[in-house]
Parts: sequence; C-alpha cells; structure tokens
Amino acid sequence: MPRQSLVVPMLLTSVAACTSPQYAIYQQQHADDAGSETSASNDTRAETSSDSPLTSSETSSTAETGAAGTTQTDGDATAADSASTGASTGDDGKAVPVAVEVFLEPSPVTEVGPVQVSVSTSRPVASIDIFLKDENKGDVPLVLGAAPGNPVHVFEVTSEDVPGDGMHTIRAVAHAADGVSGESSEALLIDVQPGGSDVWPPYVKAGPINGFTSAALRGNGIDVAGYFETNDGLEAVAVRVDGTTGQPEGGPVLLGPVAVTGGGRGPAIAAAGDDAAFVAWTQPANGSTRWAVSRVKFGEAKGPVWMGPSKTSANAIAVVGDTLIVAGAIEIGPNTHDLGVWWVSAETGDLLDAREFAAPFSEDPQNWFDEVARGVAIVDEEVVVVGERETMTVDNILVRRTIVLRHALDGEPVAEWTSPGGLLDEDAGMGITTLQGGGFVVIGWGRDKGSIRQVMTRWFSATGEPIAERIEPTPSSDAIGLAVGEDREGKLIIAGTLQQPKTDANAWIFAIPGLSGPPVWEVVRNGPGQGPDEAAGLAIDAWGYTYVAGSEFDALQPRAFALRLYP
Repeated sequence: MPRQSLVVPMLLTSVAACTSPQYAIYQQQHADDAGSETSASNDTRAETSSDSPLTSSETSSTAETGAAGTTQTDGDATAADSASTGASTGDDGKAVPVAVEVFLEPSPVTEVGPVQVSVSTSRPVASIDIFLKDENKGDVPLVLGAAPGNPVHVFEVTSEDVPGDGMHTIRAVAHAADGVSGESSEALLIDVQPGGSDVWPPYVKAGPINGFTSAALRGNGIDVAGYFETNDGLEAVAVRVDGTTGQPEGGPVLLGPVAVTGGGRGPAIAAAGDDAAFVAWTQPANGSTRWAVSRVKFGEAKGPVWMGPSKTSANAIAVVGDTLIVAGAIEIGPNTHDLGVWWVSAETGDLLDAREFAAPFSEDPQNWFDEVARGVAIVDEEVVVVGERETMTVDNILVRRTIVLRHALDGEPVAEWTSPGGLLDEDAGMGITTLQGGGFVVIGWGRDKGSIRQVMTRWFSATGEPIAERIEPTPSSDAIGLAVGEDREGKLIIAGTLQQPKTDANAWIFAIPGLSGPPVWEVVRNGPGQGPDEAAGLAIDAWGYTYVAGSEFDALQPRAFALRLYP
C-alpha cells in the first residue's frame, strides 16, 4: 500500500508572544538616558498595541526581502519619528532591532495532532506572521497579522495531503509598532504513519472467543461484543480492549446463550457514560427467539438480563439518556419478519414503547414480505433506524430495498423512506453514522437481481432526504459494508467483507474521501484458514484513529480480532 501524505487544516488560534530577557537588559542599560522616559512610554504603547494587523503589501515585502534571523525597518526611522510613533530607539537615535526565535511543540511530529508555534521577541511587537515553506509554492501563510501570543498559532497535522511527511520550515516574521520587523525560522520534521497501518499489533483471540461483532468507543479504548462456542452452543460475550496496549482489560463478561451472530445480526454493543455499556443479542427461546439486553460494567459481576417478547430478535442498539433503543425484527413465518424497534428503560429494563413496520396490506395482504432493522443511531434528536425490506417492482419482481425510519426520541414516527432502486436492482442498509456537518450516512450493499453484492454508501441531509450515493466497484467479488464512521477530516471509514477469491471472504476496511475518488487507504485482512472473515464493528476516536473488531477463520473455527489503525 503506498504511503499516504498528510493534510494540514489550519486552525487560527492566538494568545501573547514571549518577550525575551534581552529587552529587559536593554532597558536597564539605558535607564539613565535622557530619552528613557519617552522610550518607556513608547514601549508600553507597543506592548499593548495588538490590533494592528499587517496589510497585504507589508506581508509581500516581508516575505520577499526578509531572511532568517535578520531584522529590517520599513522606511527610515528617525529619533523624532520614533518618539511620535511609539518606537524604541538606542543611544544613537536609531531604531532598536527585533530579534526573533521560533519554538515548535511537538517537534518532531510522529503522531496526528496539533502543533503549537510560539515566538519569542527581544522587545514587544504588534503582530506576527507565520509561514510554512512549500517546495512548489514557496511561503504559504498559516496566519497573517496574528496578535502576539503563546502559542501564536496552532495547526493540525492529520493524515492526508499537505504538507506531508518530511522536513519542513516554519518561518515567523514579527512586526513592531514602529515599523521595525525581524524574522527567524525553525525546521519541522513530520513522520506520521500512513493511514490504515496498525497502531499496535492486531489483537487476536484464539480459543473460546470466536468472534467480535460490534464495537463502541468509550474513554481510551473500545468495548466489544461477540460470541464464543461452548459445549451447549453459542454464548454472548463482552470484552474491554485498552486503546494504548491493544490488550483486553480484565476477563470477558459472559452474558447468556445466543441464537444468531455476525455483522448486522449482533450481538451489538453501545457505550453508556464513562463506566458502562449495554449489549443486545438474540437469545433462543422455546424453539424461537427473543431479544435480550444486559448492562455491562467491566470489572464487576454480570448485571441482570432483560428479555423482549417472543419471536423477536435484536440486531442493533443505541443509548440516549436513560433509554435504550433496540432494533431488530419480529418473526412472522419462515424467513419472514416485520421490522421492530423497542424503547427500553436503561434503569429497570421495562418496555416503554414499541414500533413495527411492514408493507401495507394493499401490497402484501398475506404479510409474506420480509422487513428487518440492521442499524440504529441518534441523529439530531431523532432515532433513525436503517435496514432492508422486500417490495414488488412495477414488473412484479420481488426485490430487497433499503429502508430508513425516523422517530422522535419518545418513539413517535416522523418519516419513512424506501430506496427506489436506481443504478442497481436491489440494495440494503446495514449500518449508519451521523455526519459532522449534519445529516447521516447509510452503508450496506447493492446489486442487480441475481448478481453479486457491491458496497453502497448513501448520504442523507439533515432533514432525512437522500442526496447522493456511491458504489464501490468489485465486479468479481461479492462485498458488503457492515459499519461506517466519519473521521475528523470528513473521510468515511467503512468496515465489512470482500470475497477474494470467491471461495474465501476477507475482512475489508477502507477510507473514502467523499462522493468521488478512489479509497484513500484500505486494509484487507485474510485469516489463516479458509472461511468467512468479516470486519463487523467500527469505532473512531476524536483524533481519527479507527478501531475495528471482527472475526476470522483459523483452521475449522473463527477467532476474534481487534485492530487500531492510523487515520
């Protein structure tokens, strides 16, 4: 995989520049000069004058004629001029130079994060310009006319594009109120790992834990839900993975028997506050199933298990305040379900509300069509549920289509939307995430009837309207997106599966820049054995680091894995 360069979005931040000890020494040496009273007065004015930003012409002059560690004056400054304009002059009546020193923190840069640019000057200045030297464009302004501060400027080193890894130069030009300016520069080495590479070695659990199916960010690490196989069948499990070491914190928490597992089927986990998480899964019950939910507090004994109605299943869970939102399905017959959403008290497990969705009687009088919820998220004070439903085309062909249901937080229905098809005959929503700029994204799959699936991404506006879609072309490999998240740069990180070759499905994690353009990076994880590997759980922290949890085949049984990737 080629090494990716870095994007540097600039955040303008200013606060007071350092004033070095040289100026204090200079004042002491000239304390008895006849002009000391005027000079002290002018020094005070220069120090407090921070509202005089540099004009564009001054910036151009400075950039073209200044040299590192040098001082210059903008015109001939006489003693009389200095006295009237707030200048500092020496014994000979000439303007006092401005010495400049640049400090970078951290330096070198080895991780994604902010870089502080601080500037020390030998006497008070009115404004400071900061430049980044670019080999192709020359000096690129980071901030012009900034008020003196510590730091004077902060910019973010992220994972893409400019300035990229390597040695760079940060140049600072300080302007005193009397027209004197000085400048200096400092080298900055950026050496950040390329996007998609491992932060720590992948955690792989051989033995009883056979797969992770969901992940939720909480503090410095992730909570993951999954399953393992016992002599009595599959058991749901929750594990805490430390974000620094990549290793579990304490032992797994066993939750109870599980009937179905896998990406889009659970067990599913959602973080709640600083110290707990909730896990929802589908439990076997008297020849059928019902959803189950349990509160997990790692390091403590397992909490009570709350159970839903008979013939129900849970595929996703979200937490809003003291309420849990469980999304799944209600069994109607063999391979036939109605979509179900339940509001559950996070304190007592009481069922507060329930909503069902099925095709109207006029379209499906026997209720034979299948409807299932796969993902749920809280978007702008709404509960948004995504999934799939069967519907009949105008040609009387039964197809699956993405469905999006919006509810108020208290469960009141707001709106529903069904994919009209379009580029591909069928599609389905498997996961959802909110967007920083408003709205949300749904990930899943699309295909022509009877053909292989391809990862499909759909963007929705803040009002819930579909505005764009994207398909990842994998013409010879069946692929599906199971989970999605947005990083700090606005890239979408997608986790799922990619059949490669046709006899073996591999976990697939990749980042896309937006509506168009090839993936920025991708990771294909192929387990050591022939069998289905999938990246089913995804969580992204504030710095854009991506956590992925899933399962992969080793010999004749799956094993759980967790990754942490650079942005």
